[in-house]
Amino acid sequence: MNAFLLILGSLMLPAQQSDEVVRLRDGRVLIGIIEHQNLDGFEFVAAVDGGRLNLIWTDLFPGESARLHEAFGYVNETVMPLVTAQRILLKNGSELIGRVVSETNTMVELRVRETRTTFPKQLLAAPIEDVEVEAASVLTAEQFYAERAVQVDAGDSLANYDFAKELEMMFAFEQAQVHYLLAQELAMVEGDDPLLSRLDGALVQLEQMIANQEEATALEQIKQLMHRQRFTTAKFQLEQYDIDFPNAALRGEYLKLGEKFEKDREKSMVNYLRRHWFMRVMAVLRKQALEKTARLDSLMAWVESEVPQLVRQQFVDELVDMHDALDVNMIDDLWALRVNFSSNSHTAGYGDGTWILGEERARSGLKETEDDEEQDGKSQQQREMEERMKRYLDNLKNQQTAAQGASDEVRPEDWWQAAPVTSRLQWLLAYYSEFTGDYQLSNIKFSYCPTCGGLGYIETLEISSGGSARKKFECPTCHGVQVKRSVQFK
Repeated sequence: MNAFLLILGSLMLPAQQSDEVVRLRDGRVLIGIIEHQNLDGFEFVAAVDGGRLNLIWTDLFPGESARLHEAFGYVNETVMPLVTAQRILLKNGSELIGRVVSETNTMVELRVRETRTTFPKQLLAAPIEDVEVEAASVLTAEQFYAERAVQVDAGDSLANYDFAKELEMMFAFEQAQVHYLLAQELAMVEGDDPLLSRLDGALVQLEQMIANQEEATALEQIKQLMHRQRFTTAKFQLEQYDIDFPNAALRGEYLKLGEKFEKDREKSMVNYLRRHWFMRVMAVLRKQALEKTARLDSLMAWVESEVPQLVRQQFVDELVDMHDALDVNMIDDLWALRVNFSSNSHTAGYGDGTWILGEERARSGLKETEDDEEQDGKSQQQREMEERMKRYLDNLKNQQTAAQGASDEVRPEDWWQAAPVTSRLQWLLAYYSEFTGDYQLSNIKFSYCPTCGGLGYIETLEISSGGSARKKFECPTCHGVQVKRSVQFK
């Protein structure tokens, strides 16, 4: 207990800049200085009493090891190195990405690897902007080496090791070998045995790659395709590799790629859907929001039945570079997996058109509605079936009223035609998010009708020779439902 209080008390003291808070797997929290870290672990000097502990990475609480590995530069996975390039948008809609090597008042010269293009500035649709791109897309291996070599600390063993890994990704095997050997010499002087062990393995693997360069190049191309999320082509090349190299010397690397292929592809597709689903829905709904003569019953049926399919089919077409055998059912499965990731929240409202939903649906979610549902003893499935039937009957009634030419009653189409495009779009988006099941509702919000103050009616005082009388008229804005409804979804 005293030891715990001592640790807790030290947490409240201002820590020195070099102090680290480290959590151990057994629940202890240590505060002190990390010294002599390497690939096996590190020596820890406690701030409380100066005691020293030799800790290995598996002693740490899950997540701590990864955090410190990254802080110390002991990151296992090497991704394609990134460099700064320039993006140029032209008036004809084209996009060019490369390195601007010269620029005058009238001309721009762009280099992409070994190709140079010169064009007049009057063709630019926007100012030139800097972007981060994969090095191999704009630089040759030689250009990358010349640019990066001067930035690497020649006396830092880890810096040389990391640079050699980058050079491997750029297919610069000979230069990579030079920096592995330099890192090895430095590590021997420093006595960094864990790094020496890793370098031994890296050099053996690199020698295999140099000796089997055609095979190694094929594997590296597959890795790059997967990193660029071009999984359809990567899958074809994985299958072709098995044919081209039946007695593969690097078959172990090939099997590793095969094992992670499906997992990486699924994650990439889910992330793509998470980033683009809302925008695709908005694009589909925006076109319909521009149509002023649409019937609301037809619109609601269209949103529920056709919009989800339109969105899914668009993703089937867009994701062909990731998966060439996708169908809408697979899109359903992928979209459901978004719950495993943090999702952006969106809001949409029915506004003054809330009454079009009908009183029951417009007020669904208010406390009294929830109490009624708890008392009626019906299952959720029964309520959904009744709701579908009610919508069908309401739509049928609206069609009959329209056929009879009733003009004394305000129709949903009257509101639709008078509402601005933004209000119509918001109405469609709210209806889509609430009634298609594509999104999960996280909150429902209500606000009182501003015209009647939430009463549902307007009261007037009529004065005549016979006296005065108060009369109530249905609110022309909310039509008696009293509220405006909005939904939050993700």
